Amino acid sequence: MLTLAVVLLTYAVSEFLGGSGSLSSLLFGITLGNEKEIYQILRMKSPPNMVVDGGLKRFESEIAFLLRTFFFVFIGLIASISNVTVVFAGIILSFVLLLVRFGSVALVTIHSELLEERAIMSVTLTRGLAAAVLATLPLQYATPDAISKYGLPAEYFAKLSYLYVDVAVIVILTTAIIASVGVPLLKRKARYPCQKQ
Repeated sequence: MLTLAVVLLTYAVSEFLGGSGSLSSLLFGITLGNEKEIYQILRMKSPPNMVVDGGLKRFESEIAFLLRTFFFVFIGLIASISNVTVVFAGIILSFVLLLVRFGSVALVTIHSELLEERAIMSVTLTRGLAAAVLATLPLQYATPDAISKYGLPAEYFAKLSYLYVDVAVIVILTTAIIASVGVPLLKRKARYPCQKQ
């Protein structure tokens, strides 16, 4: 809990001084997570009791799970899938991502040992938290100050910002369905030739 308190304090002090609290927290986390490497770079002897232990790693994973869950619930609350055009746009975008993924995986695994895993690597294209976070960025800029700064009509800017969230939700759902259905099917397909031999 002390680590969480220090992170919050770092964030608050950085924001108070006019800096970026998010970047300060990120730097704090990078420093904690790479404690051994930092001691090696500075050519210092690391203490016997390292700050990052198994308990802190478990706590971090629990907090990360909680934040991801909260954020996806938040995205679900603000998303609206009543517009059929948005649903089709999200599905088409997902299949474009799938085609690009097939092409890039085929290109990267030409003379690779991963040639047999090419199909599974191609369908594991799930979009997740990063896509959801980036989709909410336009919502943050749909404030009256930002609207007057960029000279866009308020209604137009607000509609556009929600459109990003709606498309992102459809893309996240579609890519998750593609991966959830595709991976077991490809594994089963790969298992049967082995059994016949």
